[in-house]
Amino acid sequence: MKPFLFSLFFFIFYSVSAQNPGQNYKRCGTEAPPEAWDVWFNQKVEEYKATNPDYKTSSADYVIPVVFHIIHGGQNEGTFPNVSQAQINSQIPILNADFAGTGFNVSNFSNTNFSPSLIANCNITFCLAEKDPTGNTLPQKGIDRVNYTSNGWSNPTSFTSSNGFQTYFNNTVKPATIWDPSRYLNIWISDVNSSVGLLGYATFPSGTGLSGLTSGLGTATSDGVWCWSRAIGNTGSVQFPFDKGRTLTHEVGHWVGLRHIWGDGTCATDFCNDTPTQQGANTGCPIYPTISCSNGPNGDLFMNFMDYCDDACLYMFTPDQRLRIQTAMANGQFRTQLTASSATLCGGSTPVACSDTISNFGITDSLNAFRRATASVSETFCPQGSGKAGYIAGTNCWGDLEKAEFISATKYSGASNPVVTGVIVLFFQYGNFGTDGSSNVSMNIYSGSNANTQPGSLLGSTSVNLANIAATTNTAGVSYCGNPALAFSLPLIMPFKFNFATPVPVPTNGGFFASVGIPNVTGDTVAILDKLTATSNTAWEKWSDNSWNSMKVAWGNSRNFNLAILPVIECGTVGLKETINRLNDVTLFPNPGSGKVSLLSDKVLNNELRVTVYDLYGKQINAMLQTDAGKLLYQIDLSKEQAGVYFIEVESAEGKKAFKYILQK
Repeated sequence: MKPFLFSLFFFIFYSVSAQNPGQNYKRCGTEAPPEAWDVWFNQKVEEYKATNPDYKTSSADYVIPVVFHIIHGGQNEGTFPNVSQAQINSQIPILNADFAGTGFNVSNFSNTNFSPSLIANCNITFCLAEKDPTGNTLPQKGIDRVNYTSNGWSNPTSFTSSNGFQTYFNNTVKPATIWDPSRYLNIWISDVNSSVGLLGYATFPSGTGLSGLTSGLGTATSDGVWCWSRAIGNTGSVQFPFDKGRTLTHEVGHWVGLRHIWGDGTCATDFCNDTPTQQGANTGCPIYPTISCSNGPNGDLFMNFMDYCDDACLYMFTPDQRLRIQTAMANGQFRTQLTASSATLCGGSTPVACSDTISNFGITDSLNAFRRATASVSETFCPQGSGKAGYIAGTNCWGDLEKAEFISATKYSGASNPVVTGVIVLFFQYGNFGTDGSSNVSMNIYSGSNANTQPGSLLGSTSVNLANIAATTNTAGVSYCGNPALAFSLPLIMPFKFNFATPVPVPTNGGFFASVGIPNVTGDTVAILDKLTATSNTAWEKWSDNSWNSMKVAWGNSRNFNLAILPVIECGTVGLKETINRLNDVTLFPNPGSGKVSLLSDKVLNNELRVTVYDLYGKQINAMLQTDAGKLLYQIDLSKEQAGVYFIEVESAEGKKAFKYILQK
């Protein structure tokens, strides 16, 4: 049992400055499309609804290959505006989380009275292109560095008006650098003169039957997005308050057909019924409720990505916006073939959205490390000495064996065949207090049904010596893929990543536990930070008698615990199982092909053969009936399926084998 009374040794919190240095910047310079476009697109929305009666609950999945054209003046890589690869890489997980409805600060929506159902998963993921238009592998994924000096162009900062700046890009830079917009989302980034004060602008999707309309619409030489280099991603050269990558989320929103939430007029319409009418753009971080246009009691949906608020205060799209996005992807002239292109341009790899650190914390959350200030002589498991007097997520005092954090499957519902490839743990250590020692610390993955039920069966495990963990350099702040930055005034965080040699498959229903196994050796201490402001308990601990106990109950129901244990979730490859026995001799051809596929065996198989086909997301799209034994050639017809990557799994009593098949049309 744990004592109900304890001392609070550290209480550290993050605060955000009230000042807004970005108040002089205009978030968006996107030109509103003409009325004729609205008529055409709204008609397409209605057609989409008519042909997809389940559009409210089911949407098509799209994967969009992205190339960033970095416009610079010859600076060294990593020197602004020739930004680093890390800064570009940080933007993709932001886009994927934002369009999935799981992005930074989305949990703040619960502090309003808006319905949680307003947060939509748009079923869009983005991947950095691995190949250029000629098929050559890019040295840096998704990056095309362009020196404007070498090309004889003007410095982008020489233009002092928004019109002059956009004309320069639209007429000079874009036509000379654009990659086929039917295969890539083109994103140009550069510096911009402060007098222009522009963060980004985009083109709306053009469509067939709209000849003669060019205002605001993408063309073969202009389609895409421009963003200020200091507003891309969440690391490197970014500038507060546009340092969370939301400028690109906003502009890509236009690129897939979304209007500003206020309809670009006073109390105008954005053609989405679930976005309240509002008077105009909001800036900064408004206080809920902000009422305009008689839209009380909840007021403006200012946290919507299509408003103008600071990055930290934007975090959601709505179902009606998802409908328009889906319509754009199904009808846009340069949108419809992007997913098919991703199969080859992104190497057939899993979208980056499937590589995400579980996000348990928000930027305003406090992390905390509880410890008892002293240990009495009678507490034989609590040796005297600095930092050895009983951490709640530690060792010595109570002989606890493990500290486990429940991860709900809802946090990784977008991943097909989810696997854990690693786990990041934020250990606490400062001076003589906290994590230290020389024994092994294990990381265990257990099955789990919910946060109120103890861990189940062991799914996978790895271990690292505590000395290796303690050798990690402390930091005052951390920022991981899919997680917000957590920053403190002192270097109290010791981040360490456990890596699994073999990815650990985890359940698609319920969830799982990631658990730190801690040594019970005198002098060894493991202290894990936890979320002080947790609204529900997700942490369990295994006592010395091998019993699992809810940490909330164990500590007298005095508070909830969410431990800083952050699994890295990736999409497992569908069907690529170990090839054994006689199926080694089975081959598939032609590949790539148009859908008429042949499986050929060099030897007659003695057992019936089963063939199953999956798409890129793991959905079974074709299951052939069992064939007779004794054949050498088997036929598969996928010609009616959409172009893209498929996995064909062959199985018999003699083994299994899988092929990656590229369907081209």
